Amino acid sequence: MREREIIENLKKNPLISQDQLAAGLGISRSSVAVHISNLMKKGVILGKGYVFNEQASIVVVGLSYLEIKACQQGEQGVVNLEYRGLPVVASEILAGFGINLKIISLIGNDQPGDMIVNRLMENKVETVHIHRHPRKRTCRRISLGDGEIIEEGFNPDDYKQVLNSREWIIFNCEWLIVDPYFQREVLARLGKKDEENTPHLCTSFFMLGPGELPEGLLQYNTVVLGVARSNDVDYYRKQLEDRTETPDNIIITDGRSRLIYRSRETDGDYPLPPNQSFDSEEGLCGLLTGIIYGLVSGYPLRQAIRIGAGLASSSDVTR
Repeated sequence: MREREIIENLKKNPLISQDQLAAGLGISRSSVAVHISNLMKKGVILGKGYVFNEQASIVVVGLSYLEIKACQQGEQGVVNLEYRGLPVVASEILAGFGINLKIISLIGNDQPGDMIVNRLMENKVETVHIHRHPRKRTCRRISLGDGEIIEEGFNPDDYKQVLNSREWIIFNCEWLIVDPYFQREVLARLGKKDEENTPHLCTSFFMLGPGELPEGLLQYNTVVLGVARSNDVDYYRKQLEDRTETPDNIIITDGRSRLIYRSRETDGDYPLPPNQSFDSEEGLCGLLTGIIYGLVSGYPLRQAIRIGAGLASSSDVTR
């Protein structure tokens, strides 16, 4: 409550002194200084000149990482490096469309971290909300030729620190896109908020095979679910039909031929044409982001899916 009063006063009079704020609010100057410092840490105020971080249309919360793919091509070993993750893909798609976008991510204070920041800046995305861990390396994900994946990353406390320091940014937007690394933590914080003022929550998840959906996944408003096999599309369709509460929009696809969707108003199938097929795990970031762009722009769900599938299948997004 006190922080909100300070924000309102500063917006009305950006040149007001801390002494004047204290007198008007009936508190000490030191208390005002503490509140302003806290607002800066939360990202509400961007500097000592009281430049406010206004509400964003879309906020993306996700992990950015260096992907290392190793495979054998004949007698030659091949190693490819690529910077990936929801923030990287979303910046390429949404910033290119002129969307007001903020990125919240966790990277290391190393060269791969520098490369990710530079790539976001090239897409004209502000990087002020990206947390750089002072002692750990940027996440690496190594994909071996036999399907094995080795990941070097951060621990849950690192993720919590990022969300704690940027909570105001996360929940003061219209659309919030969250990758699986942060799904549970975002929901845990959402439970303490006024439901009428929360953003439209969007996320994706990849299922290797039939099984129980992750806890809390269906509490999101728009969900894109990738599956490994065509038959799994029907499995999860049936599972959703047996539930009384489901997301506002849910999309299930194997990425190769089948995509089904269901919303409050409609449901249907969207057969993927050959030129829109994509990897049902790696292409999820592009599919989700494209769908959100379509919905934000006012397109019906089926048209938004068409946009998302086209972006997921493009080489710029999936490679």
